[in-house]
Amino acid sequence: MPRVADHAQRRRQVVEATMRVIAARGMEGPTVAEVAAEAGVSVGLVRRYFPAKDEMLLLTFEFLGARLVERLQNVWEAGGPVKDRLRRCLLELLPLDDERIAEIRIYQVYCGRAVGNPALRRVQAALYSTARADLAAAIAQARAEGEIPAGRDPGEEAAALWALVDGLALHGCADPGGLPPAMAERLIDRQLDRLFG
Repeated sequence: MPRVADHAQRRRQVVEATMRVIAARGMEGPTVAEVAAEAGVSVGLVRRYFPAKDEMLLLTFEFLGARLVERLQNVWEAGGPVKDRLRRCLLELLPLDDERIAEIRIYQVYCGRAVGNPALRRVQAALYSTARADLAAAIAQARAEGEIPAGRDPGEEAAALWALVDGLALHGCADPGGLPPAMAERLIDRQLDRLFG
């Protein structure tokens, strides 16, 4: 009986290999041959699923965003007071372990490339919009439950939280000695205390 290829699994295998190559060597690193070697597959298989390198890079960026959103949903659904859930979600976005450091580096590489690439910029803008909307919804929920003072604007507070965590992630990866993880956590806590105070 002939083997049936799991196309979704093969694409994921190539995308995850692309992420590892980008984490190690930046956006200039992922040649099709390097990705194939990292994935343990042939160049022909990579080209079969991704005839154009740009298509492979775009899907990798989309996959990174989707993986992060899924992880944040799992953290959020673990329950608890809104403030605690928000804190856990925000900490998922900081470079606090090897996996998150690699993800943030990949994300930063893509954001730099998005400046001159409209397709990547659309993915980036969608990620930013989703992040702000989800944060605003959480803040509105906390305000409705009396955890946040009524005068707080969910949209503005969400934008402030997103800008803070995005900046902390950038600085934490670029200069971990200048912004160690404990300091980044304290800054998140300070902003949440201000918001919920």
